[in-house]
Amino acid sequence: MALPLAEKIERLIAFAHRYGEPALSSEQIAAALTPRVARVVTVDQITALRDGSMTEIADDLARELCQLCHCLDDSYLTPIGDEDIDIDQRLRLWTLARDRGLEHLAARAPGTMSRPMLEELIADIELRPVSGVTLQAGQIRR
Repeated sequence: MALPLAEKIERLIAFAHRYGEPALSSEQIAAALTPRVARVVTVDQITALRDGSMTEIADDLARELCQLCHCLDDSYLTPIGDEDIDIDQRLRLWTLARDRGLEHLAARAPGTMSRPMLEELIADIELRPVSGVTLQAGQIRR
């Protein structure tokens, strides 16, 4: 089953930033996409895509948003089959590894891990405590 577009866009945005840096805002995304697609992309459009009130995205906008967020799999936002599930798993894995402070995660054999095996790996990393990060009371780590 295809994942909701808003969920995938949020996953892309979470993936796109470096450790310790904030995620791109809707304003930053709209400003960056406008010259890439040669038309005005508004903050309202990006907000609607992110909150799920807009459920379709133009192919060129989807492609450029993927590129902006460093996702080389342009089909993530406009899948033909269920390849978005595999891409989503990889995005979740790398985002989680970054956020947990893993210093090394080797991915040398593409296609050899089944979806359930990858979900198990993601679950194992989720159990790992965040390393090298000190949060003040009341801070939320995203």
